[in-house]
Amino acid sequence: MTHKELVLEVYKHKNVGYVPCIFTDMDIFKSAAINERPEQGGKDWFGVDWTFVPEVMSPMVTPGTKVITDVTKWKEQVKFPDLTQYDWEKFAAEETASWDRENKVSYMMLINGIFERTHALMGFEDALCAMYEEPEAYQELIDAITDYKVEVIKIIGKYYKPDVLACHDDFASEDRLFMSIDMWEEFFKEPTQRLIDAVHEQGIIYEQHCCGYVYPIFDQLVEMGIDAIEPLQVKNPLREMKDKYQDRVTFVGGYDVQNVYDRVGVTEEEMRAETKRVMDLMAPGGSFISFPLTITFDFVPVFIDEHMKYAFDYGDK
Repeated sequence: MTHKELVLEVYKHKNVGYVPCIFTDMDIFKSAAINERPEQGGKDWFGVDWTFVPEVMSPMVTPGTKVITDVTKWKEQVKFPDLTQYDWEKFAAEETASWDRENKVSYMMLINGIFERTHALMGFEDALCAMYEEPEAYQELIDAITDYKVEVIKIIGKYYKPDVLACHDDFASEDRLFMSIDMWEEFFKEPTQRLIDAVHEQGIIYEQHCCGYVYPIFDQLVEMGIDAIEPLQVKNPLREMKDKYQDRVTFVGGYDVQNVYDRVGVTEEEMRAETKRVMDLMAPGGSFISFPLTITFDFVPVFIDEHMKYAFDYGDK
């Protein structure tokens, strides 16, 4: 078994006696050709204007700008990209040229999920209000976005061929969902199921990215067939979730990035202690991958050094 095959076994929810690290065992990638969010600012495919915010090392929708000003008129106000006009074979060849497909798992991110795309287009408050005030129009918009996402996934499967596709959609704040469970089921469960199915049809591992308190809908995501979940922020009952589902889902993350790795003034001792704490909590039983999803990356050398002290220690625990 090659090292890459060993890591892929962890994505099959196995305990292989090794805890993979996303910084050492994977090629992490987000396509610039799939213009969902220009990293340095500017307009995306949909006409949304983004501004780079240094404090979070990421672009945010430019305040005061909206593509959709009336959700009932979204068909007039939103122009979806024509995906057939792009040379995807050329883009994929250029963007995957540095991937080490023999030795590393290729890990691709598909950002701006269905819910995220709606509030990028119309603003966060308007997207939430639309669920109550104009549910039919909002659902039509969601369905159109889902159709588009499925086509993007087909392109990824045909041309990029990653091992793992991490589909992003943040449904929660730090300690609660942005909407009721009933609302999530009404608007987003079936569209998310379509994405899961589309990724699996391409022979790709489906990893659900959902920041915040994902616990209230986690049982449903498991039943829907997700292969992995991240970033597993610390407000969730992580060991409870893993004990229940580690034979069906691979757990990726689990670190207190806000209060440790991304905190100004954090010490090396604190970083090492957090790395060990999560290893002790999440590694027993296997089906776990180390991935602190952070804003800054200065911590990575210390993290890798500490991670490798324990990466081979949990095979029989």
